[in-house]
Amino acid sequence: MASNPLCSAFLHVACLLCFLHAAWCKEDVAACDEESILQLIAQKNDFKGQSPMSTNDNNTATAMVQTDAHLSLLNSEGAAMAAWKDVQRQGLSNQNNKEGSSPDIQVPANGGKARLGIHPGGSDDEPVSLVQHVPSVPMFEQQWHKMYQKDTQAHGGTPMSADTKLVIAVFSRREDGAFRDVIRKTWMNQSGACALAKGIKPDCSVYVTVAIAGGSKEVKFDEDMLVLDTPENMNEGKSFHYFQASSKMFPWATHIAKCDMDVYPYLRSIVRNIESPPDGTPTGCEAFLGRPMSHDECGGTNVCPRKGCKFRQNDFLKYGEKQGGCWNYMSGGLYIMTRSLASAISGPNGWWAHNSHGIEDLTAGRAVTYYAPEHHVCVHSWTPGDWYHSARRISENK
Repeated sequence: MASNPLCSAFLHVACLLCFLHAAWCKEDVAACDEESILQLIAQKNDFKGQSPMSTNDNNTATAMVQTDAHLSLLNSEGAAMAAWKDVQRQGLSNQNNKEGSSPDIQVPANGGKARLGIHPGGSDDEPVSLVQHVPSVPMFEQQWHKMYQKDTQAHGGTPMSADTKLVIAVFSRREDGAFRDVIRKTWMNQSGACALAKGIKPDCSVYVTVAIAGGSKEVKFDEDMLVLDTPENMNEGKSFHYFQASSKMFPWATHIAKCDMDVYPYLRSIVRNIESPPDGTPTGCEAFLGRPMSHDECGGTNVCPRKGCKFRQNDFLKYGEKQGGCWNYMSGGLYIMTRSLASAISGPNGWWAHNSHGIEDLTAGRAVTYYAPEHHVCVHSWTPGDWYHSARRISENK
């Protein structure tokens, strides 16, 4: 294998760590060679763009978590991490580049700053989706227009409450322009929904945008995008920076939500659920809405909620069992927080600010779990009924 100065620097530190933790290389120190370590990096890149919480393949979820655990040995060393990023930038063993995606944009985080809509009307790269459960663009377009037509016929004239001001962002990447075009023409076009970039309007309850990582001068963004100053990578804190930035930029919002690209949200149902919680829901509390994930749904690894911890509906901090140490998180397809909760847990000195790297939906759940008891804050939570459709239900064979 050809040598490279950046790669050599990385391998020097990585091999040293490998000797100290031989279990990483299957108890075989001899396996700590250039081939093995670069293969591990390639494995990491193979999973980039996939969310283990949004797939039914627990083997994939477990493999990715294990890969992250192995690489955390390197991440704990600044020199190794820097060298690894340099290797990524050079394209060594970068499987994503071979499959047509763009390399990571390395941009230092700057305290949650973001900007709306630079270079209005800019074009996107040719769309390439590595997220396995998102169907082809024609299939996606057909299904989304079908749901939009059905939703419009059933609820198109039904007004939404003016008391709710929900900011919802679709998490996207710069190369997914064709999918964004479909989203803009369908659920983002529902009555009562307005582009966030246009500002507050009296007839709007839901303000929609697209959250994308930025920083490259070569990239042109559309004006309805919320451009976050953070690298485009699923495990480098994009969710943290989104909730931090949006809670500061839009103080008029009552709630803030993140939504995956493969989700079609029924906005009227969401607003109705926000304003009409189930009976028995505590009052005067913060809100965290979504679908709670169990130990098995998470992938059954040691980074997941403990096995046996049962989520108790309506209270995010209670888990229906007497043992301590339980916690929970919401499925990343779509979850919602009150703006005040999002602002509090994404503060510069909080747990999430220091632990934003990792599987992002899990870190969001942990952030709420750490913050609320420490500050004596109650968090009511429930799973809204009939509130979104996922592209995972679409079969290419149908």
